[in-house]
Amino acid sequence: MHDFAAFAIVGFCAQIVDGALGMGFGVISASVLLAQGIPPALVSASVNAAKLPTTGTAALSHFFHRNLNWRIVIALCIFGTLGGIIGATALTSLKGKVLLVMINIYLLFIGGLIVYRGVRDAVPRLFPHGFTRLIGFCGGLIEGIGGSWGPIVTTSLLGVGTESRYAIGSGNFAEFAVSVAVFSTFVVAFFTGHWEGGADWRNMALPISGLVIGGIPAAIFGGYLSKIAPKRALTIAVGLLAISIGIYRFATM
Repeated sequence: MHDFAAFAIVGFCAQIVDGALGMGFGVISASVLLAQGIPPALVSASVNAAKLPTTGTAALSHFFHRNLNWRIVIALCIFGTLGGIIGATALTSLKGKVLLVMINIYLLFIGGLIVYRGVRDAVPRLFPHGFTRLIGFCGGLIEGIGGSWGPIVTTSLLGVGTESRYAIGSGNFAEFAVSVAVFSTFVVAFFTGHWEGGADWRNMALPISGLVIGGIPAAIFGGYLSKIAPKRALTIAVGLLAISIGIYRFATM
């Protein structure tokens, strides 16, 4: 029960940050799980499993509030799903030091991107205007590898000039579809025997449940907190967390 409570707190805090910034649930959850030595593929599968109810709720909310640009949603869903499947497949196929190095580089990259956004108090421009398909593919790839969609997709959509409500709403709606695809890829890999060490997934029931139970209530307050939360401080803190975990994992390899 103690471990369950700890994961519930992590889920609550991660979803609070996600509601305030439009990103953070995947980065925080994945960083915490990776810091405990859980294999990267199991981390990504767990984060995406936990995202299904939280992002599903967010997707419905944005749908009812008409925060969607369907042209953006369709492009993100199609190419995000493609990238997500490739990323998840890579995680279940790669093993050893190459995989560990790849995940650590991912943490440093994502952390640096988020810290840059916080320190400069501006959205970095990652892609030229009109590259929605590429944004979706890259976001899906990162989602499959580490469960982090928002730092790439939401940031990039805002960076190319998409109105905030449509960037966050369309990104969250597509994130649900991509999370379903990524989680399904892990399930297929496990049951077809293409996931080394996949039997350990049963040990993740408690962390996943904790993240979900903590995250759902926080989602209710996310919209309100987005108006009052100290976004700059939260952004920098999330980025530093990812960077710290990446450096720690490199140091202990």
